[in-house]
Amino acid sequence: MPDQLNQLLSERAQGLIHGNFTSVEAPWWWERRMSGGVEICQELDPEEMIRDLAQKTGEPAEKVRRVVERELGIEDTDPLVLTFEIAGESTEREVAALLAERSSTPQGLAAGVYERVEQAVRELEV
Repeated sequence: MPDQLNQLLSERAQGLIHGNFTSVEAPWWWERRMSGGVEICQELDPEEMIRDLAQKTGEPAEKVRRVVERELGIEDTDPLVLTFEIAGESTEREVAALLAERSSTPQGLAAGVYERVEQAVRELEV
């Protein structure tokens, strides 16, 4: 029977997480939960998002800034923390698959947010 996440000692859990949560360029870390699961945390810097999307779309940074603030529901561009939790009952194989899926792009956990904001920027008429 495969080991579950809640049965892994810290060093083995760290190896599993760092070996499968790859390609993410933003700062990220993980924390053990009381339930035996883990929470993956990643910083989302709205200023970086504005620069990236302005360059990618060719739109002015101020237009992108307005869309980012509206879509994220923020009034300032201080960094945010995105998280997802993996249950302690998950097997090593399940954990590896979840981590690989969520880290398959440089934006990591923020990939969906980037896509949504980029779409909104492209649809917004100035």
